[in-house]
Amino acid sequence: MKITVSEHQIDLTGKNIMDTISPYFYHHNHKTIIGEKVEKAINLFPEYIFNLFTERNETKVEAFFVELKHLLTEEVRTVHLHPIFKRFEKTVKRVYPTASVTLVGQKTEFFRKLPVELEYQFANVFVSTLTNEIIKVCHIPGRLYHKLNQIIRLRLPFYLKELMQQGKIVIDLKVIDYPSNVFVVREEFYSHYPSIQRLLDIYLQSYTNFNQVIKAHDQLYEGNFKVTFISPFSFGKSTLINGLLGEEMLNMDIRAETAIITKVVSADSNRILVKYDNNRVVMQPYEDMVELKSKLQDLTGVRSKEKPYEVQIHHHFPQLQGITIIDAPGLNSRHSDHNQIAAEAFQMSDLILFLINPAHIGEANFSSQIKEFLEQIKETDKKYGFILSKLDLYSDDHEVIMQEMKIVLKDLDPSYAEEDLFFISGYFALYGKLLGNDKLDLHEIRKNRGIFIIEEDEIIMGRGIEKHHASSLVEFSQIDRLEQFIRERGENHAPNKLNLDRRKPAAVGIFANP
Repeated sequence: MKITVSEHQIDLTGKNIMDTISPYFYHHNHKTIIGEKVEKAINLFPEYIFNLFTERNETKVEAFFVELKHLLTEEVRTVHLHPIFKRFEKTVKRVYPTASVTLVGQKTEFFRKLPVELEYQFANVFVSTLTNEIIKVCHIPGRLYHKLNQIIRLRLPFYLKELMQQGKIVIDLKVIDYPSNVFVVREEFYSHYPSIQRLLDIYLQSYTNFNQVIKAHDQLYEGNFKVTFISPFSFGKSTLINGLLGEEMLNMDIRAETAIITKVVSADSNRILVKYDNNRVVMQPYEDMVELKSKLQDLTGVRSKEKPYEVQIHHHFPQLQGITIIDAPGLNSRHSDHNQIAAEAFQMSDLILFLINPAHIGEANFSSQIKEFLEQIKETDKKYGFILSKLDLYSDDHEVIMQEMKIVLKDLDPSYAEEDLFFISGYFALYGKLLGNDKLDLHEIRKNRGIFIIEEDEIIMGRGIEKHHASSLVEFSQIDRLEQFIRERGENHAPNKLNLDRRKPAAVGIFANP
């Protein structure tokens, strides 16, 4: 028996068999299934189905070949692997110890043009970009991002081949939104679409030096859904973003330190990309949050010697895949260049969140600030929302403050929806996530007199706080509502909403079971 793993298929050749098998396989709870029936189940269980051609987890790859071995009736004597699957060589030899394993063929797959530093990242960003396009064009709820992303990832080789050969990608799939909805997506995405064209330009470029690789890293994430936080200084913006990220990443000092645009992107490796006015991009790796914060202080502070205009922070945030968080300078800054930079961040955004200090509700210029923001946003098609900060300091007056804010917004913006107003404690969200993820010692939480737990109308502080209270801190912070709003791309989708768009030849629908 000979197994041939070529670029696009897996062939079996033996005395009584000559067949081609699908690269898709199911793997969950130590159970592995291969064959055509797995490919048909992609829409149902994408989180448990994998594609051998794109899979890099050695355990899963081994599970595929072990299951194949169990299904074959003849002994495997020869295995031919295409050179792009050289990473399988050791695994295959372990599964078939008596077989001859050789690399056969030439490297002609789609990633052949990319430097090794970009191959894996390009694939991830391509999948994220296509997923974002489908969500936007086909009105798919953002909460289904991860499921849709996995379906696209499984079909990545096919979509890339189709794009390169035909100049378009034909999407025909279903996304299950349990318990009762099915989103049917039929849409074509062409190579001239800006987000796809940008990726093709990166792929087709000839890379002759590392500076080109650095600039490609910078351009890869331009297709992300961009969320910008806008506020006057000292309103807790950096604290709120840190609470959303679950990392003490941005400077929480009350001084006006954000002199540039800072973008936070979920990526495969820890790196900082620094962009300067002379079209120069510098890439710096960092090991941990301590090193990152030190570099950010030097790069983004008002007193920094060399002034970049943008910094990208690459870090692994699974909950933010396909999303870029933008921290822009605050409004009404004493620094002359801050307002201009804030305006630039405003223009590049898809969703803008205006942060409000509850203490300023009712002040003379409060309504004028909100009105000015609304006038700017209404001139665009951008989505927006309002966030009241520092819930932990105003929890006793929560309902009164919310009611006052709703009255102000209804007066200034009759189209305002209550679901677009949030009252958040970024401080509690941050410390709850740090404690829950073992990134902060319990002793540090107990020493912090600003941290408390409300449990059955009892306030718990100091030594009374335990590790299991981390979830209570996060729940109290209300950060989950904001995360959901961002994942939904600034929309509040009802779970049983009917969305049939019959105006286009490509049908997009939701079918709700009775």
